[in-house]
Amino acid sequence: MQSEVIDDILSVEDQAAKIVEDAEKKAKETISEAHDEAQKIISEAVERVRENGKAEVDGAEELLEKHLAEYEEERVKIEESSSSVSPDVLEKAVTRIVERICRTGNFGA
Repeated sequence: MQSEVIDDILSVEDQAAKIVEDAEKKAKETISEAHDEAQKIISEAVERVRENGKAEVDGAEELLEKHLAEYEEERVKIEESSSSVSPDVLEKAVTRIVERICRTGNFGA
């Protein structure tokens, strides 16, 4: 009878050890899956931010091209309007150009 009790105890201990081992394995798998999913979410978020940033840069470049075209048109008009430009007109044009460049925040970087 004592040997049966000892065998039962050892059997229960073996089962408990197996349950603990299975639980540890499952926990490691769950942590690994969660890590992989988190990494995927972060990568997707980074890509979205990168795409948004690129779109903003593209928009800023288009705006800069538009401003440059406007400045060129204004320069041509000034040159065509007379053979010489009065200092007042020149000062106003320079002031407008500087103000627009300062508003865009693009200083040649």
